Amino acid sequence: MFITLIVSACVAALVAGVILLGFKLVGRKAPKGLLPLAMGVAVIAYVTYARYTWHETMIARLPETLVVIETGRGGTPFEPWTYIWPRVTHFAAVDRATARHHPQVTGMVLVTVMLVAEDEPSRAVPQVVDCRRGRRAPVGGLTLTPETLAADTLPWQSGRSPAALFDAVCEG
Repeated sequence: MFITLIVSACVAALVAGVILLGFKLVGRKAPKGLLPLAMGVAVIAYVTYARYTWHETMIARLPETLVVIETGRGGTPFEPWTYIWPRVTHFAAVDRATARHHPQVTGMVLVTVMLVAEDEPSRAVPQVVDCRRGRRAPVGGLTLTPETLAADTLPWQSGRSPAALFDAVCEG
């Protein structure tokens, strides 16, 4: 957020400089309201661009082994155009390189799901994925043994949702 503020101020200063230079070269004086209006439009345009490209910028910074499994779009009253063209405000991703298969229970995979939201700290949520039964569960501080997995003590969520998680983690 701080970087956006600094870049916005730079964009406003750049637009003001270009307008003042242009009018100076022409030999005229800039109309009174033109400078603040142009600076305001430039700042709104830059912030809108930055917020709409946030998702792509964040994904470009992540490792190549990371797979986005779900995205969330939304709008806000302060950006009314987002109700017409919603933008990505958060996403969930899983790193296939860190997936660990349970050595004793076939089809059980432990993965870390990264929850990334704009203007919020990212969270890592460990999940166990049961590829055979099409279900998943968050793993608090539990030790995953064949007994705890067989006893169904975990809060399983069935239905292979999100499907991209199972596609990214399960073989075949």
